[in-house]
Order: sequence, then structure tokens, then C-alpha cells
Amino acid sequence: MMTTGRSARQRHAGVWAPHAGFPTDRSGAFQERADRAYFADASCLRSPSRVAPMPTDPPVRILLVDDAAANLVALRSLLAGPEYELIEALSGAAALGYLLKHDCALILMDVQMPDLDGYETARLIRENERTRNIPIVFVTAYGLEDSHLHRGYASGAVDYLFKPYDPVVLRSKVAAFATLHRAQRQLLAQEEQLRLAQRRDHAHALAALELRSLRRQEAAQRRYRTLVEGVTHAVAWVAHPVTHALTFASPSVRSILGRDRDEWVGDPAPLPERVHREDRAAFAAALSGLQPGEEGARIQHRMTRADGELVWFDTSLRLLPTEEGDALELHGFSVDVTEPRRAQEALEFLARAGAELVRSLECADTAASVARVAVPDLADWCVVELSPQLTGESIRVAAHSDPALEEAARALSALPALSLAAQCDEPRVAEDLSQRLLRLDPSSAPLVMQLRPGTLLEVPLRAHGRALGRLRLFSRPERPAPGARERRLAGELGHRAAQAIENAFLYFQAREAVRLREEFLSIASHELRTPLSALSLQLRLLDGMIGSGKVELSGSGAGDFQGRVQKSGRQVDRLTNLVNSLLDLARIRSGQMQLLCERFPLGDLLRDVAGRFEDAMARAGRRLQVDPCAAVGRWDRSRLDQVVTNLVGNAVKYGGEAPISVTVQERAGWIALRVHDDGPGIPPEDIARVFDRYAQGSAGKGGTGLGLGLYIARNIVEAHGGRIRAESGAGAGTTFTVELPCEQSAGASAPRPEAREALAAAPGP
Repeated sequence: MMTTGRSARQRHAGVWAPHAGFPTDRSGAFQERADRAYFADASCLRSPSRVAPMPTDPPVRILLVDDAAANLVALRSLLAGPEYELIEALSGAAALGYLLKHDCALILMDVQMPDLDGYETARLIRENERTRNIPIVFVTAYGLEDSHLHRGYASGAVDYLFKPYDPVVLRSKVAAFATLHRAQRQLLAQEEQLRLAQRRDHAHALAALELRSLRRQEAAQRRYRTLVEGVTHAVAWVAHPVTHALTFASPSVRSILGRDRDEWVGDPAPLPERVHREDRAAFAAALSGLQPGEEGARIQHRMTRADGELVWFDTSLRLLPTEEGDALELHGFSVDVTEPRRAQEALEFLARAGAELVRSLECADTAASVARVAVPDLADWCVVELSPQLTGESIRVAAHSDPALEEAARALSALPALSLAAQCDEPRVAEDLSQRLLRLDPSSAPLVMQLRPGTLLEVPLRAHGRALGRLRLFSRPERPAPGARERRLAGELGHRAAQAIENAFLYFQAREAVRLREEFLSIASHELRTPLSALSLQLRLLDGMIGSGKVELSGSGAGDFQGRVQKSGRQVDRLTNLVNSLLDLARIRSGQMQLLCERFPLGDLLRDVAGRFEDAMARAGRRLQVDPCAAVGRWDRSRLDQVVTNLVGNAVKYGGEAPISVTVQERAGWIALRVHDDGPGIPPEDIARVFDRYAQGSAGKGGTGLGLGLYIARNIVEAHGGRIRAESGAGAGTTFTVELPCEQSAGASAPRPEAREALAAAPGP
């Protein structure tokens, strides 16, 4: 059974040497034990006896494992035949080494073997993923107890054979396992054939799908070409992804850019060079940022038509594979957005113009704003001329893209040779200005050479049928002549400018009227005070003479005459107060009210004011209480006297029969002076306007005034850096509070928060 002339070690090395690539269990126990057992006992392996397989049915490979060669000979003699390929191994290690590289249908293995017995060998075979399903039949010469049987089955055995062998039983069992192996092999072959059939069916299905896809692609391409050729507002194009040279363009390039499609595609120049120079860098950056499979980029840019006009495009860019799928193409879809863009620019321009025109209500400043807005959107320079009938003087302002040339632009506009018409009602355009000026006025050559005027667009400035001036827009020869769009935009600007200039003129007129009114009031007040002062003095002298007996009156008419003199004096005083109020109003309106501040005790001023109201309060049966005050500050005594007098007089007039109290609180360098009455109070609808000009209450008694007392009081308090407020409620009386700094003069800031909180927290009357 053993091949002569070769040692067992040679047979081991040449036939069943362990293979490094053989899979093992996760711990590597199978590989480690097999290698260690193999190199420890290399003489245990016998050369296999091979039987040539039948051409129609390959032999079934069976591994025979036994440490006794005689037993292997017996097994071989019993199983020899063309249907089996018998492999012999003299030890468990040799069997493991063989299984590292080969497979078999059945393992007949002796239980009792040195070093590596059958149980351990079976366990290692079962732990390997590739060999765990090979059936193992244990062969033993001894009867086994149940524990040994259980151990054998636990190690992976499927059956037992006992020595001496029963040939019929041995062949039957081996034949059964061989038949099972052939059935498995046949099932695997059928499974492989089924897989091949499925692959063929799948390939046929894929071919059919690909054919349908190709047909759909052809139909889509036809529809795309039809769609592209029908688009008139956009250009679809394809370019090389590296050179950016155009390889396709839709027919709409002719109508949009005025260029023949073949000529445009045949030009080898890269696409970015055809974009407007100001947009070229942004367009190239968008191209460089494209990546295959991503969304792409979108950019707005300009291109130049064949006639030189600029066209705005909104272009979408993408890198897409070619139809063959082996390369990339740069696809673009450029939508003509010239009209929407121009409309947007016009709206933005008019919005900027509107914002500039409301910055000032001075005629000259408004004209300058109009000129600045027009440059450089509508012209290279602009001159606005206003009629001298507006402000009494001629106004001509200029704005140039180069501020150093504004004086020259103003001088050029004043040349008589530039007069387009005596009366211009519609925007008019004059071209070839340089030639015209040199022909009509040779002395204008220096200005012409400096400014190089090409065209002039003149827009009249009219509002409500009145000519206010004109708007003159100058452009150099290299700038395109103004078309219908530029004329409409210039006309709209002229319309808005005329409205703004008219508003400025009306404001100028109103301001002049107010100035004249205030000037009249001031003059009239001064002129009226002179005779009133003299008349008041004479009445007082006459009253004193009657009272002292220097003037003798007979009869009962003496008392009546003195009463009439006193009434006349009071009316003169009232008229004097009205004139003084008008004079104060004129001073406040003109900003000429000045304060003459000095340090004085506030208590002295309050006692003086209270003394002037003692007789009137006594006659009315009312009480005026003034709390002692030690506050000293720097104020205008006469003006502060006027404030307190107005507040107390207001309480006397509108306080009904209730008493009046005057209190002062001092906190953190500020004083809070409160005048309180328990009268009917001020209606809620009147409390917000009590400090307005000409505001009068409805609950007072006595003669009516001009409604200027509280207005003047508020301005005096604010001129001192303080504030005044009124608080009232129905039936709860009225309180006027004046907050003033003690040491600050006119122009002082409002009370600090802590001072105001202290003043507000102070108890009222």
C-alpha cells in the first residue's frame, strides 16, 4: 500500500503539506494543532491510492484515517472500486493536513490513535468552517460505553463501525454516504445551471430594457431638439469642459445676440471671452467651481450683441456626461433677462432718486441732489438750472463723474449756443455737440476739448403748468445715444425732480411767510408796548391822585370815576400781558429768547408771586398756600417768575373755588416745583395739548386769553434744561410739576434717572 523509494516525510511534503491560506476557526486552534502534529510525526502519512474516475460520474473521495497500516489495507480492499477515490492518513495530524487543501465526501477514522485521537481530530474538523459539514464515521475495535458514544457524537461523528468489519455493513454505509454526496453534488450542479439560466434571463431582460431606454433617449433627444429650437427667449449651448469652446448653440442665438449660430459655434474663442469684460472674472470663477454630479452654478452676466447693445443673461451651468457616458460636457442655459433687469435697474434708480430728493427742502440742495442722482446712470455729467423766479436768484448746479470737471460743466451749460429751444415741453436730444459748439461759438474750444460733449438730453422741469427750470444730461461720444428707454427714465426723473423742487419752493415761501409774520409780531409788539406803557402809567398816576385827594371831584361821581380808572388800568395791564405773550411767542419762534441767569432764593420769588394774587384770592374767598422753600439756584428770575405766575394764574382761572398750594422738593441738585388745585380737573382729551400754542381750557372763568401761557412756560422751562408736565383726573384736581436743575444754566440736560426717581417719589401736596 505504500509507495517505495520515497520516505514518508517526502510524501508528506509533496502531497499534503499544510497550506497557509487554509481557513481556520477564529482562535486558530485548527491550524496550530495541525501544524504542530504534522511536524512532530511526519512518518505517519501514507501515499494515497487513486482510482481513475469514470468520465460520466467522477469518483467519490473518501478519507481513511488509522494509525495501523494493516487496518488501512483492510479498508482499501473492502472499498476498492472505480466509484471511490480512497485517501489514506496514518494519523489525525496527517488527516488535518490533507483537509487544509482538499475536500472529501466521507471520513472513516479510527478512535484510538496516539498524540491526536479521533475525538480531538473530529472536534478540530468541526471547528473549521470549510470542513464542518463532512460526515465522520468512527472505526473502533472495542465496545464502547454510553459515555464514549456520547463523546464521539459530541465530537462530530455521525456513525460507528466496529472491527472486524462486516463487509456488507461497511459497503452499505459508505455507499449511502456516497449516494448522499453525489445527490448533493448533483443539486449543486443543478443550482449552478439554474444560476446560469437566471443570468441569461437577466441579461436578456437588461438588453430589452437597454433597448427601450435607448429608444426613449432617442425620443427625448428629438423632443429636446424640438424644444430647444422652439425657445426664443433663451440660448441653450454646449461647450468643452476644459477649453470652454462652444460645440452647440440653439438657433435663438440669432434673434437674441444677432449672430449666426454656425459662426458663433465655429469661433474657437472660449466662452468667458465672449462675456462682458466687467462680468468675465465672475463667469470664469463660476465655471471653475463646477463639479460633475452637483447642482451646478447660476450667474447673471452681460454679453454684447452684434450691434453693440448689451444683453443681460441669467445662465445656469452644469457639468454632465456625454451621451456615450465616457466624457463630460459643459451645458448652459442662458435666459434673456434684459427687460426685467432694465426694469429692476430703473426701479432701483428711481428709488435712489426719491431717497435723495427728500433729504433737503432747500431749492439749491434739491437741485444738487437731482444732478448727483443722474450721474453716471443716465449721463456722464448733469446740470440742473432753476428759474430765478423761484428764489429771486438764478441757480445752476452741476455733477460730473470727475468732480474736478464740475466747474467746467457748469460753464459749458451756460453757453448760449447750447440753447435747444426757447420753450422745451418734452425731452429733446441734441447730438454732435462738439461740432455744434465749435461752429457756433469758437471761443468754447477749451471747454469742448476738456469735456468732449457728444449728446445732450434736455428735460424740462414743470409742475402744475409752471416752468421751474431744466435738467440737462450730457454724454461723451463713446456712450451710446439715449434711446426711448433712457428718455422715459430721464422724463420720470424730471417729473419727480420738479415735484421735489416745487415742494422746496413752497417750503421756501412758507418759511418766508413765517419769518415775515414773526417779524411783524415782534415789531408790532414793540410798537404796541410803548403807548400801552405810557397809558398804564398815566392811569396809575390818575388813580393815585384821586386816592390822595389831589384831584377833587364833587358829588357821588368821585367814587364811580375812580372805579372806572381802576378798571381801565386792569384792562391796560391785560392788554400789556397779551402783547408780551405775542412778543415772547415771536422770540421763541425765531430762537431769540435769551436767559439772564443769576443766583437767588426760590422762596423769595414764590412769595412775590403769591403777593400779587392775595387780593384776588381774598375777594374770591379762596386760599393760596405757599410752603417755605430754602432752595437756591441759578435761573432767570424774570422768566421763572413768568412760569410760576402762569401756573398760579391758570389754577386761579380753572380751579373753581378750591384752594391752591405751591410746594417745592429738592433732590440731588434738582428741584420739583408743584402747583396743585382741587378744582374739577382737566378733561382727558385736553391734558395732552395743554402745552400747545393757542390751547385754551373750557372750564375757566373770567376773560379769555391767547392760549400761550403754558406754551411759553414750557419753552422757558426747557430753555433752563428742565421739563414740565401736567397731571389731572376728573374731580381730582390738577397738578403742574416743573423740574429744574439748581446750578445748570440754559441748555442743561434732562434730569439724571436717579434724580427723576427721587423727584417722582417725593410726596405731592
